[in-house]
Formats: sequence, C-alpha cells, structure tokens
Amino acid sequence: MLEDVGWTLLAYAIAFVINIVPAFMPSTWMVLAFFHIQFDLPILPLTLGGALFSGLGRIVLARVSSLYTRHVRKRDKELDEIKTYLDRRRNRVGVATFLYCLLPLPTNSLFVAAGMIEVSMVQVMIGFWAGRAIADTFYVWSTSKAFGSFGGVFEDYYNNWQAVAFQVLGLLGAAMLLFVPWPRWVFRWINRGEREEAKS
Repeated sequence: MLEDVGWTLLAYAIAFVINIVPAFMPSTWMVLAFFHIQFDLPILPLTLGGALFSGLGRIVLARVSSLYTRHVRKRDKELDEIKTYLDRRRNRVGVATFLYCLLPLPTNSLFVAAGMIEVSMVQVMIGFWAGRAIADTFYVWSTSKAFGSFGGVFEDYYNNWQAVAFQVLGLLGAAMLLFVPWPRWVFRWINRGEREEAKS
C-alpha cells in the first residue's frame, strides 16, 4: 500500500515537472500509463491526480511566459487588446480549453500564449483540469503500449516525428503573438464587427 502511494506521488511529481517545460516533453498520459502498467496503480487516483499536478505545472509555465513579456520583451498595447477581448469572454475561453484538452494535442503552446497575453486563468484551468482528467483517464485505460523502462517513454516520444512536429508548430503559433501582427488584426476585425452590430 505504502509502495503504491510512493509510486503515485512520483508520477504526480513527474507530471508536474514535464508540464513546466515549454516543449519537447512526452504527453502526461504516457507517463501515467507507464506507472499504471509497470506498478499496477489504480487508474482513477493516478489520472485525476496527474491531471491536477500537470495543470499546476502549466500554471508555472504560463507565469514564466508572462514574466517574459513583462521584463524581457516590452509588453505592447496589442497584447492588451487580445487580453481584454478574451477576458470579456471568459466562459467561452473555458469551454474552448476543455474541448481542446480532450484532443491528443500538446497544450504547452496554449499556456505559453495564455501567459504572454496574461489572460484570466481561472476558466482556463477549470477547462484544462476537466478536459485532461477525462482524456488522460481514457488514454491510460485504452492504451496497449507498454514501456520497458521509464526512459522508453521519452524514447518513444522522440522517435515520433509527428509529435515533435506538433510541438514545433505550437510554439511557432505562440510566437506569432509576438512577432506577427495577424492575431491582433483578427481581434480588431471582430471587435469592429461587434461595434457595428451594436449600433444597428
């Protein structure tokens, strides 16, 4: 019993750490699946706790990203426009985060962007925790992939060029918030349309 608790806490700690790293880490569910299969840990405590601790790691990632835009790169007015737009639609942001987290896609770029914009994190985290709890539980329960060692989790990830490509594309998308103005143009266009509708 105590041994199971120890392995579970170790899984939580690893889930926390890999979610702080902004890129090129295996999915949390792969780590949880390793501990479930290797040590026969019960799924629900493992995946629900794993989702909680992975979310805490993502909060740290978002916080570090916000420090970047505050202190390394001077925060600009256009990021504030995006923040204002999203904060007015917090519930939609939460629902969108929940739906996104149900998909087998990396969430690191989502939190890098959220941190740079400094969007309100409450709905984002509710959506993340709910979505990842469901998704990770399903992926761990349904996987038939057994890793011979913990290092095998990372080897399997790095040998999957599609997973690495998704990480690169996600980071490029987040970088567009800083270096390419088209996301701001989109929000301005949406705001303009909403103002015109309000007048008519």
